[in-house]
Amino acid sequence: MAALTNTEVIVLEMLSAEGPKTAPEIKDRVRLSREHTARLMKKLYEKGYLERETGKIPFSYRIKEEMKKFLNKAASEQM
Repeated sequence: MAALTNTEVIVLEMLSAEGPKTAPEIKDRVRLSREHTARLMKKLYEKGYLERETGKIPFSYRIKEEMKKFLNKAASEQM
């Protein structure tokens, strides 16, 4: 797995804990520009960390189950 930036980890942890969110909801939480958030979400989706619901706009993103397990394991190892 490629190294993740702090912002990428924050987004993945947020989606893991809180469930699916749209890009505008994520933008408001991480306080990035719309463009930066769009690039970030596209990158995480293309890396295979997220699933994207494209049935309506804005797209909704959720963390893939295997990524959720990885984050939970990493968090438990840090304790």
